[in-house]
Amino acid sequence: MTRAFINRILPYINKLNTREKTILMIGLIGATGIILYGVLIAPLYERYTNLNRLINQKESQYKEILQLKGEYLTLKDEYKGMEKAASKTKEGFSPLTFMEGVSAQAKIKDKVVSMKPTVVPIGENYRESSIEVKIEKVVLEQIMRYLHMIEGSDFPLKIKILQLKNRFDDAGLMDASVVVSFYEKIK
Repeated sequence: MTRAFINRILPYINKLNTREKTILMIGLIGATGIILYGVLIAPLYERYTNLNRLINQKESQYKEILQLKGEYLTLKDEYKGMEKAASKTKEGFSPLTFMEGVSAQAKIKDKVVSMKPTVVPIGENYRESSIEVKIEKVVLEQIMRYLHMIEGSDFPLKIKILQLKNRFDDAGLMDASVVVSFYEKIK
């Protein structure tokens, strides 16, 4: 079929002069180029562009997954630490009694204005108990001794929040607010 087509148009091509043959060849090359571009190059370029976009998208998702993995491992370590601390808490441990004893040992019991306990459940099996202690008219050494005794105790206590403020009436004294927390396993 193509042989017959070529044989049919060959006499017309032979009748053309050199200038017309050149124009016909340039037209055929241009038409072939346009067809190649439309059939091969444009779809390949579009596919290439889409794949590059997907690569960038997947890379950002991968980075996000790595970040989430890091956060998960951090939270997992914190949870293990909480479990370990909760398992160290002995039965019958009374945080209020302990904090009163520490304030007496640190010789600031008369300067403790209030002790406010708070319990926050963490999941189904654990809870965080904390005590906010407000202390007035103490010197820095007394507060430091008090904090050292809390941190150095056999119980898994941690100082969660510490706020110190100089008193306006006596610059040598300060007021303190200390939040001490520990984890307990719910029975």
